[in-house]
Amino acid sequence: MSTGIVIKPYAIFDMDGTLVDSMGCWNGVYIEFLTAHGASAYAKELVENTAHLTTYESAVLFRDRLSLDISASEIVVALDARMKELYQTEVCEKPGVRAWLEHLRNHGIRMCIVSSTPEPLIRVCLERLGLMDFFSFILSCDTIGKGKDAPDAYLAATKQLGAIPSDVAVYEDSPVALLTAKKAGFYAVAVYDDSSARLWEEMCRNADSAVLDWRKITKS
Repeated sequence: MSTGIVIKPYAIFDMDGTLVDSMGCWNGVYIEFLTAHGASAYAKELVENTAHLTTYESAVLFRDRLSLDISASEIVVALDARMKELYQTEVCEKPGVRAWLEHLRNHGIRMCIVSSTPEPLIRVCLERLGLMDFFSFILSCDTIGKGKDAPDAYLAATKQLGAIPSDVAVYEDSPVALLTAKKAGFYAVAVYDDSSARLWEEMCRNADSAVLDWRKITKS
């Protein structure tokens, strides 16, 4: 694993925890929901299992563990509504990430987003922060129907880019997602986030390169 990032012809970026500092917001929204439904004692444990899941998959997990008499879709609506508020008002880009995106764009790198977050929320966030123009398209795992423990979303995005995995750098803060990308033949870049800090050494072992701080990237 190198701290220098090799520039590939294409790049796939995760959003939450990678481009923007929002994992704390998502975790807080999940914990609020779980606590309100009587699961405060093990809310943190449940939330730790959702980092690579779509919102719908997380909702199914919560519904089943809590034996809730509401549908997963209803849970998603409630979670998304709260996160939309935070994307519109509080969530910020990670320091230094804009400069790296500009660096890649100046090198002619075509970029896209693959995120577990629903597409409308991705747009709300990136458009508010002025980051949307860096990306050719966005793809939500909700659209694919599988979370990042499977490579389907990355492969679908790669096909849309007109590329092959070995020509694509995947930037991820989730340990599960990073390993998925690596096993599927992508150039895997680990991005540090406080939400996965305890697994950072493991992530670095599984990655081709790593970003501890966007402001301190070694360009290569």
